[in-house]
Amino acid sequence: MSRHGTVAALNPHRGMVAIATTDGGYTIIELLSNFELELGDEVRWKDDFAMGHEIYTNVTKSVSEEVYVQNHGVTKANLHQQLLL
Repeated sequence: MSRHGTVAALNPHRGMVAIATTDGGYTIIELLSNFELELGDEVRWKDDFAMGHEIYTNVTKSVSEEVYVQNHGVTKANLHQQLLL
């Protein structure tokens, strides 16, 4: 089953991205390439809660790249810690 969300926060120095999901939490990914993600971009992925190396698609820009999934279901209170801010 696929999942989607919206880019909600970035740590460009560490290549970390928080994606707000429809369940009210955040998925944290680490960029492994020059995958262009900006605040507000819609992102989709195929395996709901898979961790590690996965392919994510920036629907807004119609481009897919491999990322490293760090965590799912992160609360807003833990967002800064997860993004290493």
